[in-house]
Amino acid sequence: MAGNQYFEEKLRLMTPHTFNALTKLVMAMAAVTKNSGKKTFLGRDKGQESYSKFLAMLKATLQAMVLDGLIRESTSTEEVIAELDQRLNEFSIAFPNWKDAYAYAYFFFRENATDAIATVERLRSMP
Repeated sequence: MAGNQYFEEKLRLMTPHTFNALTKLVMAMAAVTKNSGKKTFLGRDKGQESYSKFLAMLKATLQAMVLDGLIRESTSTEEVIAELDQRLNEFSIAFPNWKDAYAYAYFFFRENATDAIATVERLRSMP
């Protein structure tokens, strides 16, 4: 399934740091969906590792959005999440194949909005 090349080029040219970070964030969200509740043969929790990587990629994405001028350090957390949601929406139009990742984004940022706000605030306050 091919995506919309206009949105791909727009993201790639106008916000290059955010584009690269979103690529990694979407893959991390897909991994969280895939590995939730799974353990390795030796008992290592794959879901927890995937969630930790998701948080690291979310922090990197927020930093990339600052670098590209989409948000500022002083932008409120609610506005940051709204801007990230808009960029994820454009990314999903450009790359529609990651349905499980976009479903997780919907669950994380919209259905659990209060937890998402707290998580983003915590990630933004960490150096």
